[in-house]
Amino acid sequence: MSSNSVRKVDRAEVAQALSARLAASVLPGDPPLGGEALDRAARFLLGAAGRRIGGEPSIVIESVAGAASERFMRVAIINDDMPFLVDSIASTVAAHGLAIDRLLHPVVPVRRDSVGVLAEIPAGDAAGEKRESMVYLETQRGDARARRQLAQALEATLTDVRAAVADWPAMQAAMASDADACADSEGAALLRWFKDGMLTQLGHVVRRRDGSQDGALGICRTSAATLLGPISFERAFAWFEGQTRGARIPLVVKSNRISNVHRRTPIDLFILPLLEDGRIAALSVHAGIWTSAALAAAPTQVPRMRSQLADLATRFGFSAQGHAGKALVHAFTQLPHDVLLSFADADIERVATTAMSLTDRPRARLALVAAPLMRHLFAFVWLPRDAMSTGTRLQVQAMLIEACKAPLLDWSVEIEGALALMRFVIDLPEVATIPDETALNARLQAMLRGWTEAVEGELAASEDSSRAAAMALRFADAFPLAYRSEYGAGEAARDIARLRRLAGEGETGPRRGVRFHVMPGDDAGVLRLKLYQRGGAFCLSDSVPALENFGFRVIEDIPTDLDEGRMGTIHDFVLALPAGMTPERLLARADSIEAAIAEVLNGAAEDDPFNRLITAVELAAREANWLRAWYRYLRQAGLNFSVPTVVDALQNAPMVVRGLIALFLCRHDPAFAGDRAAAEEAAQAAIRDGLSQVAAINDDRLLRQYRAVVEAMLRTNAFAPAGADALAFKLDSALIPGLPKPLPWREIFVYSRRVEGIHLRAGPVARGGLRWSDRRDDFRTEILGLMKAQRVKNAVIVPTGAKGGFYPKQLPNPALDRDGWLAEGKESYKLFIRTLLSITDNIVEGKVVHPAGVAVRDGEDPYFVVAADKGTATFSDTANALAEERDFWLDDAFASGGSKGYDHKAMGITARGAWLSVQRHFLELGVDVQTQPVRVAGCGDMSGDVFGNGMLLSQALKVVAAFDHRHVFLDPDPDPAKSWEERARLFALPRSSWDDYDKALISKGGGVFARSLKEIPLSPQVQAMLGLDQASIDPDSLITAILKAEVDLLWFGGIGTYVKASSENNVQVGDPANDALRINGADVRARVIGEGANLGCTQAGRIEFALQGASGAGGRGNADFIDNSAGVDCSDNEVNIKIALAAAKRAGRLTEDERVDLLAAMTDEVAALVLEDNRLQALALSIAEAGGASATAAHLRLVEALEASGQLDRRTEGLAENEALLRRASDGRGLTRPELAVLLSSAKLALQDALERSDVVDDPGLAADLLAAFPSPMRERFEPEILGHRLRREIVATKLANRMVNRLGLIHPFELAEEEGATLAQVAAAFVAVERLFGMQAVWQALEATAMPESARVLLFERAAAAMTDHMADVLRAGAGSVAASRLVADLGPDVAALADGTATLLAAEARAQSARMLARFSAAGAPEAEAAMVTRLFDLDGSVGLARLAREAGVAPQAVTQGFTDLGARLGLDWAQMTAARMSPSDPWERLLINGLARDFQQMRLDFLRRAMGAGDDPAAAVARWADEHALAVAQFRKVVARAQAAAPVAPAMLAQIASQARNLLGR
Repeated sequence: MSSNSVRKVDRAEVAQALSARLAASVLPGDPPLGGEALDRAARFLLGAAGRRIGGEPSIVIESVAGAASERFMRVAIINDDMPFLVDSIASTVAAHGLAIDRLLHPVVPVRRDSVGVLAEIPAGDAAGEKRESMVYLETQRGDARARRQLAQALEATLTDVRAAVADWPAMQAAMASDADACADSEGAALLRWFKDGMLTQLGHVVRRRDGSQDGALGICRTSAATLLGPISFERAFAWFEGQTRGARIPLVVKSNRISNVHRRTPIDLFILPLLEDGRIAALSVHAGIWTSAALAAAPTQVPRMRSQLADLATRFGFSAQGHAGKALVHAFTQLPHDVLLSFADADIERVATTAMSLTDRPRARLALVAAPLMRHLFAFVWLPRDAMSTGTRLQVQAMLIEACKAPLLDWSVEIEGALALMRFVIDLPEVATIPDETALNARLQAMLRGWTEAVEGELAASEDSSRAAAMALRFADAFPLAYRSEYGAGEAARDIARLRRLAGEGETGPRRGVRFHVMPGDDAGVLRLKLYQRGGAFCLSDSVPALENFGFRVIEDIPTDLDEGRMGTIHDFVLALPAGMTPERLLARADSIEAAIAEVLNGAAEDDPFNRLITAVELAAREANWLRAWYRYLRQAGLNFSVPTVVDALQNAPMVVRGLIALFLCRHDPAFAGDRAAAEEAAQAAIRDGLSQVAAINDDRLLRQYRAVVEAMLRTNAFAPAGADALAFKLDSALIPGLPKPLPWREIFVYSRRVEGIHLRAGPVARGGLRWSDRRDDFRTEILGLMKAQRVKNAVIVPTGAKGGFYPKQLPNPALDRDGWLAEGKESYKLFIRTLLSITDNIVEGKVVHPAGVAVRDGEDPYFVVAADKGTATFSDTANALAEERDFWLDDAFASGGSKGYDHKAMGITARGAWLSVQRHFLELGVDVQTQPVRVAGCGDMSGDVFGNGMLLSQALKVVAAFDHRHVFLDPDPDPAKSWEERARLFALPRSSWDDYDKALISKGGGVFARSLKEIPLSPQVQAMLGLDQASIDPDSLITAILKAEVDLLWFGGIGTYVKASSENNVQVGDPANDALRINGADVRARVIGEGANLGCTQAGRIEFALQGASGAGGRGNADFIDNSAGVDCSDNEVNIKIALAAAKRAGRLTEDERVDLLAAMTDEVAALVLEDNRLQALALSIAEAGGASATAAHLRLVEALEASGQLDRRTEGLAENEALLRRASDGRGLTRPELAVLLSSAKLALQDALERSDVVDDPGLAADLLAAFPSPMRERFEPEILGHRLRREIVATKLANRMVNRLGLIHPFELAEEEGATLAQVAAAFVAVERLFGMQAVWQALEATAMPESARVLLFERAAAAMTDHMADVLRAGAGSVAASRLVADLGPDVAALADGTATLLAAEARAQSARMLARFSAAGAPEAEAAMVTRLFDLDGSVGLARLAREAGVAPQAVTQGFTDLGARLGLDWAQMTAARMSPSDPWERLLINGLARDFQQMRLDFLRRAMGAGDDPAAAVARWADEHALAVAQFRKVVARAQAAAPVAPAMLAQIASQARNLLGR
């Protein structure tokens, strides 16, 4: 074994032995030490003890890292064992502000080798072995600097201890020698008494007159080489020389030096003269500290003190057994011996007799005693015990320091019985003046006596005398004595004045207030803040964070309770100010800052770091609140910076911040006086200059977003009275960069401490619900998605989409206070609406009136309506009451569905509308859901509107499974009739759940199960129904299985999103409550999905279901905004009706009771109007879907056009990129119904927008369309009000746009606009003209009412639309762009009718052949003969518009023109060319534009020829014949070209284009 190994083994043995010694040194009551902790401590101590050179101490200090509870600093000290060691070390550590958590000090026998290496720790008693004191202690951690300072201090202490112990015998001998030589017997006795154990001797030195010292012992040769300064030694020499024979010796004085040994206290010095040749040649100075026993000794046992006591007793004649004698002894006992011993006899007499007089009658007294040599001044202050407090002590201390103009060296307090004694030691300067004791006594008396009168006097300076007296009488005595001595009467008067402003318990008004102040003696940069509260508990956690948010750091809190808090509480906070902030600057703005802090503490303002801007940037509280509100908006808009980050950025850019505020003020403050333009330019310049100084890119981005918000602001109520409750900012969303799509047209952000909210509008006239959101930090994201959905849903109504949401911020816990939770939510809703109305225009006497106190930067904008939504279903009457409160022009049309509106649940309107979509789906599947059984699974229960009404719309339904948030309902094989009756019974109950279902009616194996169950048993019947093979299942998995069940219909009538796409995750869905239930669209095996409720599926989930659902074949479904649009449609009808009736009321033509009765009487007709919209939309989707893959290219062209015009955002609406859709088309699949639903709604909105911006809707001929939008009772009685409707243009535009898209389809209007170079509005005018010229209403009615296969019906509608489009092209060429549609109908109607009557004789051969082919096709599809003929006739009349126009212009009979037209076409073969072009249906949009243009050209070139021919006065037929004869060769040549084309198979568009080109040249000859 190597020597290295031996050393390792020896070291381990030593460590083990040391560990045992350490464990044995743990005292009872100390924290236990064992295991690994003991081993670690032993190893650490061993590291310090490993080697010592001579008697030098070894000191090691180390910080220990770890968890919070495991971090500490440990110290190891190895020293020769000697007295005072542990006490001295502990006091040194404590003097550095460190608390000792563990201290172990085993005295260990050791053996060291010749170089001091620890070789062994002998076991047992180890008699005769050298012993070392090994001290191990643990304390809180310190930094490197603190560790260095502690190590130096410990080294100095150990040096002093070693010196004191080593020189102890010599110091004893020196004191004995001086005692023997002392001429004063009591002095000699005192020295011997000290020598005998009553003084811890620390040092001795002989000081000579020349300043030299010798014989230094103990600490006098280490840390205390100089015990007194030169001047003090000179005074000592002088003092002895000035004494008469028999004077007291030794001279006792206090050193300013603190002892390092044993106890940290000022060192006592005992000085004796040394005589040489009869003269004082030197001074013998003994240094030490009194032992505890000496300090506690009876005065009769202390030399010199006993003689002083006896002398006083004799002088006053006190008997030792008498009361006075005992009192004198007691006074001596209580006075500090180490101080009293140094006093002159006169001072002892004065202090002792003063103490005697106060023992039985405690009162305030002060006595001053100058120490020998004028080094110190001792002040004794007696007080009644009740008057004693830290505040009193500090007040007296300040008085003494001020009077002496010298620092305080030491103080102590002793309390016995009813009397308190404070002792102060003042360190006098070399030239000192002792203050007047009598004057100080008077100040002390004034400080503590006459409080109420003093307070009254201070109050009288600001109040009348009687009020001041009353206030003082009420409040003054409530102030505790500590407060009185600390603050004084003047401060109390100021505090009383503040307290009186506050409300007490049960009173209204602010309960807390604050006031800045400063106190004499406060450090620079320190400010105080007093917080006042009248009654009630007050938690520091309520205030300290709030003050920190203002930029202050609370150093200290001094609380004062008045009458134990019953009359109020005062907290005096000592505040440290941030760098750069001074008390003077803050005090200059004290009123505004105090008000801001009080607002926060009273709960009337937000408590967050934005308040720091009030102090740091010197903003007003309302200005900081504006910045806070704008941040909350930006946060909702997607800004990811935290509040501290934002506040730091704003604080670091004060120029930008002030520029933003200035910009906001000059734009929006109605009271702004000055040049707004100049002020705005100055503000913008300040912002630009400030931004140029911002280095951090994130700060720059943030500040620019702030500027964008201010620049986008159109209105605010910040300067109106309503702004005090909640702020509203109306924004032009397009001006704020980076907002997520789709961009609202306008938005209003509402901010207050109580509620935040957003209202988004897609256009000037918009409607949508207001919902109670539960998404505090991103409700705008939620509302934006809903606005998007509302926009497409609102395609059937006048307003475009809008949505609002609010988040109540002060809701109680609903689990503890449900009623309070609901009440606060409703109050937040009311505040939200009031705030929105506060910046909304009104209409008064037909004129738009802007809101008072609001600067308007966006023109007139009076249309604002709301509707019920999640959480606000019962709030409509509340909203209408708020509108009435403001006298808003919409009256109770403001919120539809109130008590005087249409009850959607009673009407069942939403479910009925969605059911029409379901009927359409099943009709196309060959099923009549009203008579044939349909198996249904659904979400909801019979108490709900949509589910309950929906499941009663057919008595043939078999509801096999359903669920809501409470139960799961299973009925594998229900009886349709009986189950319908039971569902009807539940629906009729005031409230119900599935648990109320009659269980006896449930088929075998079914049941109702609570969702709270852990497991639900599954019968064989249920297993078979759901395709499961397990005996039980948890509720969530059961619901998932229901969603996947193979049923006919999946009906969504409840809240939640249950179907997503496989490409989506649950986070994207945004419905965490149903994450465990949700399935993918491909997993839905139901044939049809009916979305009676909102958001049952995501859009991507719908598309996946349509493509891959129903077991891979694709499922049938629309979208929620199609299926359940009847609800919003009904609400819009209600609003429009009420607007018209309100005009009648104002005109005195209708009473309120009559209005209510009329509204009720029109319920069924309103429902019919609404349901017709739903029916037509579902049919329109079927027609669009029939185009299949061949229509994909056209649909994509439409998508591109809508995107280009800003009417559609492909990503937002969930539409795939073109490449993906074209690949799908190549596989034979076109756009799905959910995708077509988006295009349907977007197309309608684009048309509506175009119409509203045109004069087409002003055509008087469209008055019938406006009237038709209202029920017949209104049309009959209130036609003037309808025709003068505020929204007449919007209503006409909506009805016309919907009718166009429903009847023409998605593609035709937009392609026609491109073909003819027309606007959408001109296309709409052409639609109106064709609709009336050709009696399209009758055609549509026949196609809808006549029984036929649905495929045939769809085909006839599609062909009718194509025929209409051809006629519309003719109308556009006939002047629809410049002539009103009604005028055009009036002009051309008779001639078109004449041509229609003569169709059979006027058709050319080619046209008749075409007609026959079309009839055959329709018949083969199953179309009835009459309806097929009606559609065919539309094609037969192709060109009639142009012919009628030409006939009218030439004054010739239309039949004659037609004969010439037909003859020319037959001669040249143009009839064939036109019909061929009409039959072509290329999928490429550009080819289709070409073909459609050629078809029009083949017609138009003939009309142009006839117009020229008839202009010469010729008969049309004769003119054609003559021209043909004149150009016979050219005609023959042309016919050969046509013949070659006719022989080609198939005919290419290029052939037709060539024919058209040659025909145009030929006819131009």
